[in-house]
Amino acid sequence: MVSGARLRALLFPQHGALLARPYAIVAAIGIALGALASQSWPVTRLEWALYDVSARRAAATEPPAPGIVVIAIDEPSFAEIGIPWPWPRSLHARLVDRLVNGGAKTVAFDILFDVPARDGADDQIFADAIRRAGNVILATDQAVVEDRGYGLTQWTEPIPMLADAAAAQGVVRIPYDVDNVLRRAWLMLEGRPSLALAIASRDSAFLGPGSQGFRRRAASSGPPDRLEVPELFRFDGEPRHGVLTVSYYQALDPAALPSDIFKGKHVLVGRSLAATTIDEVADHFTTPVASRMAGVEVHATILDALLRGRFIADPFRRRLSVLLLAILGSALASAAMFRLGPAGAPLLIVSAIGVLVISGAVALERGVRLPVAAPSVAIVAAYATTAVYRFTLLSRERRMIKRAFQHYVAPAIVDQMLAEPSRLKLGGSDYEVTVLFSDLEGFTTIAEQLGPAALTAHLGEYFKQMLDELLSQRGTLDKLIGDSIMMYFGCPVPDESHARQACRGALGMQRQMVELNARWAANGLPSLRTRIGINSGHVVAGNMGTDTIFNYTIFGDAVNLASRLEGINKEYGTLTILGEETWKRVHDAFEARELDWVRVKGKTQPVAIYELAAEAGQLPAKRREVFLRFGEGLAFYREGRWSLAATAFGQALALDPHDGPSHVFLARTAEYLLRPPDAWDGVHVMITK
Repeated sequence: MVSGARLRALLFPQHGALLARPYAIVAAIGIALGALASQSWPVTRLEWALYDVSARRAAATEPPAPGIVVIAIDEPSFAEIGIPWPWPRSLHARLVDRLVNGGAKTVAFDILFDVPARDGADDQIFADAIRRAGNVILATDQAVVEDRGYGLTQWTEPIPMLADAAAAQGVVRIPYDVDNVLRRAWLMLEGRPSLALAIASRDSAFLGPGSQGFRRRAASSGPPDRLEVPELFRFDGEPRHGVLTVSYYQALDPAALPSDIFKGKHVLVGRSLAATTIDEVADHFTTPVASRMAGVEVHATILDALLRGRFIADPFRRRLSVLLLAILGSALASAAMFRLGPAGAPLLIVSAIGVLVISGAVALERGVRLPVAAPSVAIVAAYATTAVYRFTLLSRERRMIKRAFQHYVAPAIVDQMLAEPSRLKLGGSDYEVTVLFSDLEGFTTIAEQLGPAALTAHLGEYFKQMLDELLSQRGTLDKLIGDSIMMYFGCPVPDESHARQACRGALGMQRQMVELNARWAANGLPSLRTRIGINSGHVVAGNMGTDTIFNYTIFGDAVNLASRLEGINKEYGTLTILGEETWKRVHDAFEARELDWVRVKGKTQPVAIYELAAEAGQLPAKRREVFLRFGEGLAFYREGRWSLAATAFGQALALDPHDGPSHVFLARTAEYLLRPPDAWDGVHVMITK
């Protein structure tokens, strides 16, 4: 199907430049709506939901992070130790000694020791253990308080005794995305390393020249403040599956675990409780792989990302970049809709969205996040906007077509034009058609005898019956001129049976005239005869009006000849004459007789003309005999054998005294017997139109 705009452009080609303006406006609206939709909260949620699906799929196949162990302060540990939280720091000192003896490379606490213990000796015992170990990293945190009038950043530090003993400190604050899901990590925050970076910095492999971690990342990240931008990282799997995890009480018991479980490992200690309690809510997070993941496990995952280079590049982290991508997608969707139309655009758009989804999944596997939902929604929004506009415009154009043609074209053709407007080629296109002209014989004399009201009623009834008959044969009304009708078949919707439709319509008109005359006679009205001329050929069809007046019509030699044939009926006393081109197309479906070879006024080439009589097999026997006698006479006539021709025409008149063509040719042969023509070619020259 073609668009409503295409139909209007076909109907009024000169409006093409003007039509581009509303298209541009609608396209701009579609692009704007697509851009706004891409930035909406639901689309953002959808974007991250799609990302999380891919992240979970990738994590499911990953082995546990090597070289990292989490010691979980969990329910079994509370049950075994039997001490309420907070535990004595001397207990943590025992754990540090146990881990150092077990060969741990680093020991990191995801616990804030920012308040002195009730027993100062307890802090001293813990500080001494930390100092002896030389590889303990303690947590520090940042709290941000914002109000309408001010913003306050406050750091929470370990107490000085413990801070002095520790090998380093690491920030445990973790940023959330807009949907409150944790997917990113700061490597540094206000110049301070994250807990994961503080641990990784003590790993010789991480710092070595062949490292896949921090040094390579720092070299490719640009300025140092680039490290303070939250970075996406890969998750290793569901809690306690992505990182080797043991209970706190097990780590204290040398016999509970393999002797080498901590050897050469980075060990992170923190709470990981299954049940939610008020004091540990902040230590659990929603991540792509779990609805509740302990903070210590998150830090272990970030550490693994640093050690193995498992960060994900995010070139579209800024909303502006996503917006620009959405604008590009919606612009392409609008262009596709206007260029390809409602048939081709959906396929292209579905393909584009499919490419986005596949590209996003493939890119994520290779460590790059590409937005999928935002550009997809923008494309759909822009497409929907232009589709609604096109549908509205097309509906309006369909109404316009119906209004323009419903009184001139058969209803079946109107329906076909509306269902398949792509077949409607307007504005000077070439068609092969059959043209029908009809005229009421002697109507001018009758019109002088009738008053205006009676004349209108008489003519109106005639036109209704004739047009109903012709429209039933899928004809198109070109015009009514006085008592004349111009009709054509095979246009504007091409139809190969146009010649047969015209002939059936003509025969139907003559049948209707018999019924009308009988009815008029009963009402005291004069009888009428309608003369019809039919010819087939190539014409030019289109809007021959102006930009304000619609006039769909046809013109060409085939039209002119059809008009002449209607007038020729007057000379031969016939009702319906066909041109030679029409008879070639219908000779196997209708009964007719060849009348003559004529050279119409303004033409040099003669044409054969035929009188249409009936559909094949329906010609009465007596009428067929008349046609045979006439045909014999016509053959003698063309040979110049005037006496034999006259005899044959006389025999035809004996069968039907009212046969007009036989009277005409009998008169001609009588004249030629007296004065033979000088040069005879069998062609009759018409001296009038």
